[in-house]
Amino acid sequence: MRNIKLVLEYHGSAFFGFQRQPGKPTIQEALEKALSKFFNRRMKIASASGRTDTGVHAEGQVVNFKTSSDQKLAQIQKGLNALLPRSIVIKKIDEVPLDFHARYGVRSKVYEYRIWNHPCRSPLVAGRAFHVPNFLNIAKMRQAAKALVGKHDFRSFTSPSAIRTSPESRGASPGSFYVRTVKRFQIKKQGHLVLIQVEADGFLYHMIRNMIGTLLEVGRGKRAAREIVSILKAKDRRLAGMTAPSEALTLIRVTY
Repeated sequence: MRNIKLVLEYHGSAFFGFQRQPGKPTIQEALEKALSKFFNRRMKIASASGRTDTGVHAEGQVVNFKTSSDQKLAQIQKGLNALLPRSIVIKKIDEVPLDFHARYGVRSKVYEYRIWNHPCRSPLVAGRAFHVPNFLNIAKMRQAAKALVGKHDFRSFTSPSAIRTSPESRGASPGSFYVRTVKRFQIKKQGHLVLIQVEADGFLYHMIRNMIGTLLEVGRGKRAAREIVSILKAKDRRLAGMTAPSEALTLIRVTY
């Protein structure tokens, strides 16, 4: 038996997220369909590094599957790419130890959120960036983001239903489940494009998009940067900002 690791890139606009859903197109469904056709038997992935939401993209999603086939890795990669939709591609393929698990072995993930900050929308970045026509105070946003770095209970930045729906919550106490460590929160501006990268040991449901929505309110002058500390302490989703749109979010890479 062989354990094969794949690194995927995909444009998520046509999919209802990564994980299989009845009657809806997903990345997992498309990948498993290609695997089944290539190996001429029903195939399922063993695990994935995470479940990107509806409309979210990826440059470095990681999955693994097991097979007894002796086909060369290059042949598998070429064959699967020929069978996958044009919006999904396998960038890299490796054979890994049998105990490698794409989800349980994750040390950190990096996501990027893109904002087009200009009075006029840009057709060239549409579908990959959130258009914000108002002036954004990037310095204030950076100041607010500093409070999010470190080990915190991020209950204020996730859906109240997250602990009931996530498989990671099994066996975890409500308090510990919401604790994550944000290692880096970087905000750059390139012309009219604002690039926000967040690295953490894991993320809760809608956590990144809720943090971005709150920082946008800081950037627009609708709330003070210092409020982030009190929002974290309150552990109350109602105190944080909006959930930013999904199409501007991309999973950049996963480290093990």
